[in-house]
Amino acid sequence: MELVINEIQGSEGLIIELRNTQRGEKAHILPECGGTLIQLFEHIRLPGSGPIHQNAYHPSALLAPWVNRVRNGNYSFQGRNYQLPITEPALGNAIHGFLARKPFQVIEKKTDADRAILKLLHVYEGDYPGFPFPFDFQLTYELHANGHFYVMFDIKNKGNQRMPFAIGWHPYFTFPDTDLSDLEISFRPQSKFLSDSQMIPLREEPVEYTEPVDLAKESLDNVFRLQKAEYHTTTLTNKRTHASLCIKQNAADFPFLVVFSPENEACVAIEPMTANTDAFNTLDGLKSLGPDERFYSTVEIWLRRKIKF
Repeated sequence: MELVINEIQGSEGLIIELRNTQRGEKAHILPECGGTLIQLFEHIRLPGSGPIHQNAYHPSALLAPWVNRVRNGNYSFQGRNYQLPITEPALGNAIHGFLARKPFQVIEKKTDADRAILKLLHVYEGDYPGFPFPFDFQLTYELHANGHFYVMFDIKNKGNQRMPFAIGWHPYFTFPDTDLSDLEISFRPQSKFLSDSQMIPLREEPVEYTEPVDLAKESLDNVFRLQKAEYHTTTLTNKRTHASLCIKQNAADFPFLVVFSPENEACVAIEPMTANTDAFNTLDGLKSLGPDERFYSTVEIWLRRKIKF
């Protein structure tokens, strides 16, 4: 069988590997630290230094139950006020939710002729300060025989009241032996947000990229509202080799995209988001679930190589 699942003991815990033995494609996932995807083909980058659970860049982090920042860690929902811990002391915000470094349980590993599948689960009991809403979060990773890779997000409200939430994903992508000057990115925003001193959106302005953005010439660090469509595909291209990495999201479920090219790193964060920064206060994209209700959506990734004639 060309699709296999292996277990590898890494320095930061058990790694689950999904591998296509014929095509050579592989994905490495770290269940004990947020179910983090630490390798995908050769295109996931972990910028920064130190162990992943302390990495300030939050590479490949699952952002939930809020995305980016909550101003001053404070919000109100259905007539009650809540205070989250300030996890970004320099700016005074609660940042990136609390699932990114929580342990996930492996609940299923299986392969068939077309797929290698890994399902992970985190059961949240409602005990994080300022978020008394229990839920189950299931992450599913699938590597398909055709080389396409899927990340599936599934959250279910296990409480007896409505629950606010937002979900995001924070991977950094690159190509082997690549400089930033080799990279360009294509996507379809209708607007971008400019931030205040707390990195909270201050204003929204129209934007349209009719040509790919050369990341060596334009530094990006913004939340973008995507053009209305059923699906949106972001394409990261190596201009030197003409290979492209495609990241497809359901634009109704994930109508926002963060694009961030960190300084002195030959990579770019391409981050699907269900909501805007500080959505717990602005309500821009904020979703809520009633008791036993679920939200489910998928991000698809594949590599497109230049066709040789």
